[in-house]
Amino acid sequence: MDRIFHPRIGWWYWLLIAVTSGFLFYFFWEHHTLLMLILAVCVVFEIEMLIHTRYIISADNHLRIETGRFVRNSTIELERIVRIRKVRSLVFWAPALSFDRLEIICEKKSGNGTASVLIAPQNPDDFIHWLLKRNSQIQVDI
Repeated sequence: MDRIFHPRIGWWYWLLIAVTSGFLFYFFWEHHTLLMLILAVCVVFEIEMLIHTRYIISADNHLRIETGRFVRNSTIELERIVRIRKVRSLVFWAPALSFDRLEIICEKKSGNGTASVLIAPQNPDDFIHWLLKRNSQIQVDI
């Protein structure tokens, strides 16, 4: 059975949507068509990530990170996960909608080194608990 975790949404993401929407309305009101279209695409992208971001621990021992239709989803095999740690990060291009995040460090498929991804589940302790149920070898740094 799959276990789905929804993202924690930080105040900065709501502020980003509000500011972008405010500028969109202003450019619409002032008839700046090109700027309005650019911001309309940005607002659609932001709302798409807000609605469709989720983290799924699947029954076939994979962690699927879904971030909507416009951003590439990723899948991590649970046995490749080496370590999880809680971090506070200002990186904006991670599939996390909050600054309080979990860094998941896993081995690359090629076997050369490690890779990491930042996510922000609503309940990180429950998320870690479910990962440890599937792979007890994961190191947890809190």
